Amino acid sequence: MELLERARVEWVAAAVGLVVGTSMVFVPYEFGSVLFQFIYPHIRLLGSGFLVGAGMMLVALMYPAWPAFVGRVGRAFMLAALAVYWWRVCVLSVGLTGTVLYLLLMALFVTERLTLRRGQGLLLVFLSSVALGFGALMIWAPQDFVRFGLAAMGPYGRWVGGLFVLLGLLLVVALWRRKPLQCRLALGGLALLFLNMTVGVASWRSWSGLGAYAVLTLTCALLAGVRRWPSLVGVRWRLFRGMALASVLPIVGVGAVASYLAQKALEAELHGKAQQAVAAEAAWLEQTAAMASSLLRVYSRGPGFVALVREGNREGIRERMALLEGQSGLFDAAWLLDEAGDTLMPSARLDRADGDFAHRACFQDAVEGGAEVRLSRPFVTRSGEPYIVFTVPMDRGAGRRAFLVGGLSLRRLGLQPTLASPGYNVEIFDHRDGSLLRETERGAVLSRAPVLDRVKPGALARPEGLVEVFDDTGRRMVVAHARVKGTPWTVVVTARLGEAFAPVTRMGGWVVAIAVLAGAIALLLSQWVGRDVAQRLETLRDGFAVLGTPSAEQRVQARGDDEIAQLALGFNDMAARIDRTQKELREAIAIRDQFLSMASHELRTPLTPLKATLDLLIRQLGSGQGTNPERQRETIARLNRQVDRLTRLIGDMLDVSRLQSGRFTLTVAPMDVVALAREVVERIQVTRPERAEQLTLEFPTESLVGWWDEQRLDQLLTNLVENALRYSPPGTPVVVRVREDADGVRVEVEDRGIGIPEESVPQLFTPFFRARNATEHYAGGLGLGLAICREIVERHGGRIGAKSDGPGQGTCFTVKLPRSAVAEAA
Repeated sequence: MELLERARVEWVAAAVGLVVGTSMVFVPYEFGSVLFQFIYPHIRLLGSGFLVGAGMMLVALMYPAWPAFVGRVGRAFMLAALAVYWWRVCVLSVGLTGTVLYLLLMALFVTERLTLRRGQGLLLVFLSSVALGFGALMIWAPQDFVRFGLAAMGPYGRWVGGLFVLLGLLLVVALWRRKPLQCRLALGGLALLFLNMTVGVASWRSWSGLGAYAVLTLTCALLAGVRRWPSLVGVRWRLFRGMALASVLPIVGVGAVASYLAQKALEAELHGKAQQAVAAEAAWLEQTAAMASSLLRVYSRGPGFVALVREGNREGIRERMALLEGQSGLFDAAWLLDEAGDTLMPSARLDRADGDFAHRACFQDAVEGGAEVRLSRPFVTRSGEPYIVFTVPMDRGAGRRAFLVGGLSLRRLGLQPTLASPGYNVEIFDHRDGSLLRETERGAVLSRAPVLDRVKPGALARPEGLVEVFDDTGRRMVVAHARVKGTPWTVVVTARLGEAFAPVTRMGGWVVAIAVLAGAIALLLSQWVGRDVAQRLETLRDGFAVLGTPSAEQRVQARGDDEIAQLALGFNDMAARIDRTQKELREAIAIRDQFLSMASHELRTPLTPLKATLDLLIRQLGSGQGTNPERQRETIARLNRQVDRLTRLIGDMLDVSRLQSGRFTLTVAPMDVVALAREVVERIQVTRPERAEQLTLEFPTESLVGWWDEQRLDQLLTNLVENALRYSPPGTPVVVRVREDADGVRVEVEDRGIGIPEESVPQLFTPFFRARNATEHYAGGLGLGLAICREIVERHGGRIGAKSDGPGQGTCFTVKLPRSAVAEAA
């Protein structure tokens, strides 16, 4: 139920704005009916308002992290467009369904902003209100729904209205009692009813109604069928919304501009062709009237014809009249009247009908018109033919007059090919009384010109112009008109905009279809790409989740050669480095623990006898018992050895601390390494007389002088020799060799002790490291001596190494020190 309650009106408003705005921008001439007469002049502007508002609202809904003003501006555009459309299309044109639908949409769209703070949308409230409103209107006035395009309901309008009311009430009760199943049943029924309305509106080609009801149908169907909204987070959603906007909006925007330009160009072409057609028709009629007037004037003033009329030569008059009717090609009939209106010579083509024409308006106009050629209003002859006539007076002498009459058949005029395009309708009428002379569409004459009932009074008063009106079916059409000079005639050329702009409408429809298809393809591709990317990123996420866990597999499969594959390779490399680092850290922690254990033991070893000896001395001094001097010297010597041992241990730890902090420095000066080696060996032989026999020194006779730190080299040789003695059984030789090398000196310390396992040699100079057999053959020490030795040698620019054939095979440490390089550095 929470899913349904969170559904928002904003999404429906954005969808309605998108479809209505698209139809207004791409097919504006489909809104040319009387229903849209108040917005038609600004249809593109209103459609652009819908599109801008809907687009900004969709962007704000899909990108909630964007600035809030994007959504506010979009809602303002949307509300303004909805308000204009509601008032000018629905209220002023009395559209019942539109009045209810768009009023509820605006009201709940504004109110929803207050409920969103509680996480509640008003879409279900909107749908139930629309259902109740539509149902009440259908029951009250079902005939109005047929008028406004819902003819598919036919005689069942009240029954459909009852279903709307029942489903609306069911939705209200289910929403109030929080019954999701009943809500979905009501929504499914409403989807079918809105679908019925969509089909009915589509049959009347009402684009805005079609879009609005289609959105309502789809909304109800989605709410009825969806059990869980898709998650709007993650890579898939980002790809979905990005590709949706990037694929649809540019196509719609470019298509709208192209459609607008094409419509304007076609509109200008249509207006131009209509004006050209009316100008051509007017010119042709003007020329015809001028030729007819000139011909009658020539006949009426010709001496021969005038003489025949004065003499009353009927045979001569008949011959001349026959020539006027037949060979001129202008007149369909000609006759001669006397001044009283009686027939002097009837027309052969009109079956020589004669009689009194005094009552005819054409004769009366000619009598009052003086000597000019007069053009009559259209009339029906005695033989039932529609005609217009040209009348000119003649002088019969003796103060008498005759009237020469030339008639044009309107039926023949209607058969003349039009100069306008086939899709245009041409009307010619007499603007004195509106009598129709010619109409190409229906061929009617002598009735009232149809265009006069479509345009406003006075719209055709100007000599020429262009207006847009509605035809009998409520469709908009363009009307070009022009007066025919020298005549009381007006020529009108009309063209229906819907037919004229059908190519542009089809183009707009194709653009919209292409945009929708491109959007659908883009969305499918985004889901496919998003699924692949999401799966690979989820694999990386799972890898990060177990990163650093010793027992977990931390490798990620790298598929492809894109950035994500490179990221997976980088992750695997990082995981391997972390694995190695953790292994080193674990080893370092183990070494640290081992060091702490050894350090505490090593420090306690000299402290225990040192404290015991001091306690003994204190008790002896407190009891007044004295000891002989020899015994005192031995006691003090033991104390001194233990203090030296403590000093050496603390010195090693200080040296390691200096190494790690970068404060291990050398003070170099000229010195003899042979003398230093001899001094170290002699000092160890004196301090350890029990090992004096096994320690020997091999050195050259000449001195080996270089720039070194004497104190550090003393520490180096002492550590190496003490280390060799510590791990050598008593009686086994330890040899110290000093010799000159190619570019410096070489010092070797070789023993026949416990040796070093092969796997321990690479880590022998690591701080706190002790070989496996050295741990088993405990001989004291913290495992820092060799690390300090390596640092001393490397600070001098030299190299140190160890070689052993294995456990029990002894060890040889080799130190190579340069002389010139160190001297230059110093």
